[in-house]
Order: sequence, then structure tokens, then C-alpha cells
Amino acid sequence: MMIFFIFVVIAMSSPAHAIYSSTLSLSLQGHEFQPQYGVQLIFNETARSRLLCSAACSQNPSCRIFDYDSSSHRCRLFEADLTNGAIIATASQTSIVGSMILSASLYASIYNQSCSACQEN
Repeated sequence: MMIFFIFVVIAMSSPAHAIYSSTLSLSLQGHEFQPQYGVQLIFNETARSRLLCSAACSQNPSCRIFDYDSSSHRCRLFEADLTNGAIIATASQTSIVGSMILSASLYASIYNQSCSACQEN
């Protein structure tokens, strides 16, 4: 499976008013995400584009993976990652999976501590 990377700059509304970049890894078309548990689905709506779907994932602190079908405009956000779900081939050749890659430096610059010191995530 070929992976593509997109860099997105997002303004956070935090006390530090930080701006950071997140990296998205995209699968080839014809794939969707299958979570291990149904409760890992946090959003299942329509979006006008893959970019808007990825932005919705970037702005949701719980989102780690999304899939988007450009034919139906279905956008699904998941709090799962590849350790508790899988990217699978689907009959729809217009579906794609994106996963968020977060940098540990985000936590150090915003919270003045490493990401291993965070209690929740």
C-alpha cells in the first residue's frame, strides 16, 4: 500500500494560542478503516471534500483516523489507530483512509512536558 503525506497547519484555541502542524498519512483509494470496536466511531456525517473531512479529524482531539468516500461524501472519524483497527480494501474505489501523525514535540511546547507525562492520551 502506498502512503502519501499531507502537512496541515492548524491554529489551536488553547491558553498558549499555539500553532502547530500535524501530518496526515493517506492510503490509496479503494480502502476504508475497520475499527476493532464499534464505539471507536466518533463521527459519521457528510463532508464536501476529503480536505474538510481531514480538517474535522485534525480539530477533534480524539480523532486518530478518518475515512472519506468522495462518491457518497461520507466522512467517518475514529478514535482508534492501527493498533486497534485495520485498513481494508473495499468495493468503493472512491474511499480513502487518513491517519493523524502527532509529534511528541506538540506536548512539550504546549504543556511543557513530554507526551508520556500526559494522563489522558
